[in-house]
Amino acid sequence: METEKKKSWFKRHKILTGILAIILFFIIIGTIGGSKSTTNSNSSSSSTAQSATEVKPTPIVVDPTVLVGEYDKNKLAAQDKYSGKIVQTTAVIKNISDDITGNYYLSLNPNSDQYYFGTTIACYFADKSQKSQLIALSNGQSVTISSVVQNSFLLGLTN
Repeated sequence: METEKKKSWFKRHKILTGILAIILFFIIIGTIGGSKSTTNSNSSSSSTAQSATEVKPTPIVVDPTVLVGEYDKNKLAAQDKYSGKIVQTTAVIKNISDDITGNYYLSLNPNSDQYYFGTTIACYFADKSQKSQLIALSNGQSVTISSVVQNSFLLGLTN
């Protein structure tokens, strides 16, 4: 009995010691990882400043009926043609809303027919600062958008 009392606290509580060691390990890794991300954010902000001085690429101007028609005809070919590129099109707003993740989006009809039930153009906005621009719009309004195409969706306004 006396030998148990002479053992150190850590030897008597092996499971608790192991848990504390694991927690300490993750704290150290988190601290090291956190300091690396701060240096990366500094370098990325300087690269953002450099890219702001670069000239923006010219968007591909596409009629909305042609854009919708290409996706209806062959989605894979249209994705290959437009994915990652800036596309500019003028279409009619069908719906202004937000999705379940809170991202804002526009549903655009390729024509002004309010009873159009065909394929629509979806334009998502990850940047919450564009909310004021979206509030100024209304359903049925014609709008010209310039946007990067990603996975069949237009992502945000670039103008």
